[in-house]
Amino acid sequence: MKWIACLVLVAACGAGDDTSDGARAKCAFGGQLNDCPDAEKTPQGSCWRLVDCGAIPIDVEDPNNENAFDWGVCVDAIEDLTADRERLVIECIAASTCDELRTNSFCFELGQ
Repeated sequence: MKWIACLVLVAACGAGDDTSDGARAKCAFGGQLNDCPDAEKTPQGSCWRLVDCGAIPIDVEDPNNENAFDWGVCVDAIEDLTADRERLVIECIAASTCDELRTNSFCFELGQ
């Protein structure tokens, strides 16, 4: 009887027609190869891309967390760069896949 329940559970969960790609969708990996649009090339647009990809939160609500990196801190960090470094970081974020943005902070390292 247990194997029948397992079979029904597998059949119900394995249909695949009730799944959703979410915010990452087809841009999760592949970038331009999938013809994904670049982020708006501003500090705000770049930071929204990081939020959309799940790389940073919109707002960190813990005021005691000095190392919190959220949308507002992201915008400030990009705007505090020199013009050439700001452009480099923005271009890097715009061209990166969500998977790359979630696992690496290499774009901000380019601005240092």
